[in-house]
Amino acid sequence: MCDQHYPLTRRFLACGIAASLLITLGAVVVPLRYGQAQSDPPPVELNEDIIKRATVFVMQTYETEGGPVISCVGSGTLVSANGLILTNAHSALPSDACPSDRITIGITVRLDEPPIPTYTVEVIDYSQGLDLAVLRINGYLDGRIIEPGTLQLPFVELGDSSTVELDNTITVIGYPNIGNEAVTVTRGTVSGFTAEARVGDRAWIRTSATIPGLMSGGGAYNRDGELVGIPTIAPARASGEAVDCRVIQDSNADGRADRNDTCVPVGGFISALRPSRLARGLVRAATLGIRQGQDLTGSTAPLPGGSPDFSRPFFTTRINEAGMPSNVVGGIPAGTTSLYLFFDYDNMVDGMIYELRVAVDNVPDALYSLPPVTWSGGERGLWYIGTTGTPLRNGMYDFRLFIEGRETASARITVGQGPRANPGFSDVVFGLLDENNNLVGTNYVLPEGSGIQARFVYHNMQPGLTWSHIWYFEGEELFRANAPWDGDEQGTRTITAAADFLPGQYRLELYIDGGLSATADFVIAGGAEISRSVIFTDFRFASEAAGGLPVAETVRADFPADIAALYVFFNWRLIAPGTMWTRRWSVDGDVLFEITEPWNAPPEGENYLLNLESLDTLPDATYALEISISNVILEMVSVKVGLGQLPVGAFASAEGIQMTGRITDAETGQGIPGAMFIVLKSEYAIEDFLWTKDQVLGVSLADNEGRFQIPVLLPRGTLDEPILYSVLANAEGYIPITTDGIIITDITESPIEIDVALSHN
Repeated sequence: MCDQHYPLTRRFLACGIAASLLITLGAVVVPLRYGQAQSDPPPVELNEDIIKRATVFVMQTYETEGGPVISCVGSGTLVSANGLILTNAHSALPSDACPSDRITIGITVRLDEPPIPTYTVEVIDYSQGLDLAVLRINGYLDGRIIEPGTLQLPFVELGDSSTVELDNTITVIGYPNIGNEAVTVTRGTVSGFTAEARVGDRAWIRTSATIPGLMSGGGAYNRDGELVGIPTIAPARASGEAVDCRVIQDSNADGRADRNDTCVPVGGFISALRPSRLARGLVRAATLGIRQGQDLTGSTAPLPGGSPDFSRPFFTTRINEAGMPSNVVGGIPAGTTSLYLFFDYDNMVDGMIYELRVAVDNVPDALYSLPPVTWSGGERGLWYIGTTGTPLRNGMYDFRLFIEGRETASARITVGQGPRANPGFSDVVFGLLDENNNLVGTNYVLPEGSGIQARFVYHNMQPGLTWSHIWYFEGEELFRANAPWDGDEQGTRTITAAADFLPGQYRLELYIDGGLSATADFVIAGGAEISRSVIFTDFRFASEAAGGLPVAETVRADFPADIAALYVFFNWRLIAPGTMWTRRWSVDGDVLFEITEPWNAPPEGENYLLNLESLDTLPDATYALEISISNVILEMVSVKVGLGQLPVGAFASAEGIQMTGRITDAETGQGIPGAMFIVLKSEYAIEDFLWTKDQVLGVSLADNEGRFQIPVLLPRGTLDEPILYSVLANAEGYIPITTDGIIITDITESPIEIDVALSHN
């Protein structure tokens, strides 16, 4: 006879009897010990229930005498079972608009109910410019700490956003309101792609879906249920204040919620998604427990002193490998598929809100516009936004650029002109002359010297046309020349400026009859070596550093396993402070971190220090550092740690079998609310279960109708090597049921539905 003095969980095992339990696959009831179903693998389908449970509500809060106050909210998505969350950076980072000292996470307990505040999180890493952040659940609201690796939550996988095509159906999931509505699904199609400087032609995925602003930070999914985009919009601002800000609580404790209280900024409808590929590095680094260490060599750049500004807008239809415009156009023919708006910027700060509004024949057009998003270009330089891949319809296009709600620049272009043989210049490149007077080493990063040349293509030129070339250094005019055209109609031409080229940022502008026809920027840095610029040299890796220098005995070409940090030191020469440079850390070929920022160290020096840190030890892998300027890769060095390859299975998969079912009363057939269903990890049988968390794969409590759903997908085995699972079901006042041997293979149909009928004690 069952000992009723056992605690409930102990009686679950002690009294367990394998009876009255069926597994249902579709409409077919099969014996308990045979989980495989069909001879062919089933099609992958979007599982909205799992995705909804993996969607979280993100709340920034700060403490007052009257209690916590919510300052900003958004959506997020669990991307690992142990509590990693992907969301927008503006929803997670404190700012003037979003003061906070804690981030609270609400989860979906019932699919048709609002989120329940449950966890606190820490920010693991973020990109303020891309407006992406990865958070990690680290505690409960009551202050209890959650140890890493102890959670088993539903999560989704990042898909390959490069496979997304026009007219693909996408499903967007997030929370549409300020915490008082259930997680919501909206569908639409991919309507286009928006290009942006430094990111490329697919910086944004555009969609026709109607997405509320508070779903920003949630997920957009393809037909296979993979996360391919992050809905993103920053709350629009005017004169530094949010355009739409909702009062939701009495923050000043005066007994009423009114305009005197803190409000929560709300974004408009979302039409742009950040592709998942831009988040992959942040998520992988967080999964591997790797962080970028502090840059210990460069100084902190001062904030810009002037007003942020955009200027000199112009259009091009082609962009070269360095992100430079290949031509300048004032009108384009019908059927053109690519158009980019270039402009200069100054006094900007990453995280500022900027926006592009486009109207076609005076009618606003969301497809070509860019809603309010965060700035990522640094203080000053040349930027572009564009569209590619779909023919632009005919009409007059008006482009208007805004910073923090203030219009700063505008430009107009006509689409639909007939073919014209206008004179023009294009395809500007820079290089050095060799001993045979040939242009060599052509790119956009060149060594210090006096022999810099520019070559460009010309077409449809006529004798006597007035043309000019103007050279600039750090924004100031350096040299100008005007002359009547004296060359052929078509061809290439090489010119130079009568000046020494010192380290810094340069620009060349070419004009025909006073109109801009071609332009490009280039950087002078480093010394010449075989017709190339050499700036960074003498790279050394070490596993320890002291006083900004490598510890000599730890400098190696390869490293043993279990080191906690990796340092790289290098020397540099002839690079002007303020020069934009990019560094990329990759692991086994996958980029984890990419930072573009102004050079803040002296023009020359030794032992510039960069490093990677680990929460524990760095995983075995090949680590590489790549340095580039103006999209020109200058150096790449790598080193192996341990075996030089990430362990197999380093990244968990969200693909697997969903287990659902219903727990009922055997006499009445009614569902048993609160009944518990447990699935053990595959290596444990019922007799091995010691009631420790590390033995449990997933737990679910039945709803009011007795329905349950295990939040973790069950990993699949194969026909040759199936995976077997053990399950337990119990409810207060009922005889528990346990069983071993539920078989899962690569052809098992999902979901598996388990119906359990429990009898009273």
